[in-house]
Amino acid sequence: MSRSWQPPRLRLFEGVQRRATWLELLYDLVFVVAVAELADVLAEGTEVGQVLAFVGLFVPVWWAWAGYVFYANRFDTDDVSHRLLVLPQILAIGTMAASVGEIGERSALFALSYVAVRVLLIVAYLRAGRHVPEGRPLTSRYVAGFTVSAVIWVASLAVEPPQRYVLWGVAMVIDLVTPLLARRHQGTLPPQSEHLPERFGLFVVIVLGEVVAAVVVGLKGHAVTPATLLIALAGIAIAMAFWWLYFGHIDESVVLRTQIAGQVWVYSHLPLSLGLVAFGIGIEHAIAHPGTGWAVGVPAAVVFATLGLQHLCSGDRLAAGVRLAAGALTLVTSALPAALALPLILLYGAAQVAFDLRRPLPGGEA
Repeated sequence: MSRSWQPPRLRLFEGVQRRATWLELLYDLVFVVAVAELADVLAEGTEVGQVLAFVGLFVPVWWAWAGYVFYANRFDTDDVSHRLLVLPQILAIGTMAASVGEIGERSALFALSYVAVRVLLIVAYLRAGRHVPEGRPLTSRYVAGFTVSAVIWVASLAVEPPQRYVLWGVAMVIDLVTPLLARRHQGTLPPQSEHLPERFGLFVVIVLGEVVAAVVVGLKGHAVTPATLLIALAGIAIAMAFWWLYFGHIDESVVLRTQIAGQVWVYSHLPLSLGLVAFGIGIEHAIAHPGTGWAVGVPAAVVFATLGLQHLCSGDRLAAGVRLAAGALTLVTSALPAALALPLILLYGAAQVAFDLRRPLPGGEA
C-alpha cells in the first residue's frame, strides 16, 4: 500500500517521541478565530444571559477541538485518508465560529456545523475500530455515544430556541460523559504522555493570546490614561503569571498516573480555558468601564483554582493548597474596585511564582 494511503494504526507503543504535526497546528489555527469570536460574545456584556451564552457556546467548540486531539493521540497516521477527514472539520469549525456572534439567527447553522465535525470523527473511529482490533472495544463505545449525541443535535432543529438549547445541553452531557463511561477500556490503550500535554498546552497558549488581544482592543478603543494603562499592564502581567504557573508545571506523567486523575486533568482544561478568555474580556471591560472587580476577579479565581486541581491530580498537595488558597483570596478580592483588585491578584500570582521558584525540584535538586 502506498505510504500516502495508510489505515489507522495504534501509535501508543511505537517507542518514538510524538509531537504535534503540521496538520494539528493548522487545526489549532481555526480555533484562534473561534476563541476570538466567542470572546466577542462575552465582550458585548457581562450580564447573566451573555455569560451563559458564552459558556454554552464555548463548551461544544472546546469539545470539538478535544475530540480530534484524543483521536490523533492514539490513531493519527497523517496520511491522505486522515487529512481528508480532518480538513473538512476545519471548514465546519470555521462555520461554527461564524455563527456564534449571531447565534439567535444562526443556531441551526451552528448545530449542523457541530454535527459535521462529530460525524467526521465518528467515521474516523469506525475506521480505527476496523483496522485496530485491540482498540475496537473503546472505539465502538465512542461511536455509540457520539452518534446518540449527534442525533440529538439534529433533532434540535425541529424546535426553536430556547428549547433547541435545552437539547444541545442534553447532547453535550452525553458527549462529555462518553469517554468517562469508557474508562475501563481506556486503561488498555493509555494516551501518549508526551503528546497529550503538549496539545493541551498549545490550546492554553491560544487562550492566553486572547487575553493579550482583549487588552489591545480595550486600549485601542479608549483614551490611554495612567489609570487605563495600569489596568492593561496589570492584566498582561497577570496573564504572564498564569502562563508561568501552568507551563512551569507540565506533568506529562499525570495522564498515566491513574485513570481518574488523568481524566480530571484533561477535563480541567475546559474551566481553565473559559477562565482565561473571560479574564481577558474582564480586563477589556475594566479599561472601558472601571468598576467592581467581579469581571476580572471571578475568572482569575477560576484559573487559580483549576491550577490547584491540576496539582492535586499530580499528587502535589502543597502546591494545590497554595493555588486553591489564591483562588479563594481572589474571589474575595473581586468585591473591590477593579483598579484595586488587579494589583492584589497580580500579587497573588507573583507570590505563587516565587513559591514555586523556592521549592526544591523533584528528586531533591535545589
